[in-house]
Amino acid sequence: MTPPFTLLLYTLIAEVLAEQTPAFDNTEKPSRTWPDWMASLPNHLPLSSLAIPGTHDTMAFYGGSLAQCQSWRLGDQYKVGIRFVDIRCRHYQNNLPIFHGVSYQRTDFTQVLRETVTFLTQYPTETVLMRVMEEYEPYQNTRSFYKSVAEVVGNIGERWFLRTNSLPTLGEARGKIIILQQFSSSDGPNFGPPYPGSMSISDDYEVNDADVKWREVERHFNVALDGDTKKTYLTYTSGVHWLLYPPETLARIINPRANEYLKLENSSVNRKRSVGVVIMDYPGGELVREIILNNWM
Repeated sequence: MTPPFTLLLYTLIAEVLAEQTPAFDNTEKPSRTWPDWMASLPNHLPLSSLAIPGTHDTMAFYGGSLAQCQSWRLGDQYKVGIRFVDIRCRHYQNNLPIFHGVSYQRTDFTQVLRETVTFLTQYPTETVLMRVMEEYEPYQNTRSFYKSVAEVVGNIGERWFLRTNSLPTLGEARGKIIILQQFSSSDGPNFGPPYPGSMSISDDYEVNDADVKWREVERHFNVALDGDTKKTYLTYTSGVHWLLYPPETLARIINPRANEYLKLENSSVNRKRSVGVVIMDYPGGELVREIILNNWM
C-alpha cells in the first residue's frame, strides 16, 4: 500500500503542475462545457463542412510524459464539445485494449463505445467521428483485427453506428458513431469512411521546431478555409520530440496560437467554409469553443 505521505506528495505535485488556461488545460475538469452544440446547426449541413474539435490519442492518460496526451476523461471530452476521437487498439488475444505505443491505457474498445453510447443517449442531437486503428504489436490472435472490431460493434449494437463510405449530413449522423476506418476490410464491408481516404490531413507529428510545426498547422487551416465543403479537412496540432517537445510542452506552445488564429478568423466575414476538424493534445475549454464558433459564419 502506498504510504499516505506519498499520496499527499503526488497530489501536491499534480496541483503545482496543473494549469488551466483558455487554450491549454492539463487539469481533470474543463473550465466550460457545451455538450449539445450540434443541436444549433441545421440538418442539411455536410459533416465535412463543419468545424469539429477533436483530440489526438484520446485515451492516452498513462505511460509518462512522452505517452500522455490528454487529462480530461472521455465523458468530459464529449461534454466540453469534442466530436472527433482518436482510438488506438492493440489486437491482443482477440481483445482490443487501448494502447498508445507500448503503453496500455487501462481500458478497452468496449468501454470507449459504452461511454460514447451513454453520451449519445443523453445528447441525441450530437454525433461522434471515431478514428479506429490498430496500435502496437498484435499478440496471440486467432482472427483478424476486423473481426474483433466487428464482435465489439455487434455487442454494443449496430443501431449506434452509421455505416457509410463517406461523411453524411449532420441530420443523418445525429445520435450515431461514425467510424473512420484505418484498418483492412478484407473480411467484410466497411464500418465507415476509409481513413485517410480522400481526406486532406496535416499530421506532422515528429516535431523538431515548434515554429515550423505551427506554420504547417496555419497553412492547413488556410487550405481548409479555402477548400471544398464536400471535402474533409483534418489538422493535427499535436506532435512530439523525445527531448524538446513532449506532447504537453508542445501543446502549451501551439494551442494558444491556434486559439488566437481562430479568434481572428471568427471575427472575419464572408468566409467560404469552416476550418474543419482540429485535433489537439490538452486543449483548453475556450479553444474548443472557438473551434465550435467557427461554424457560424
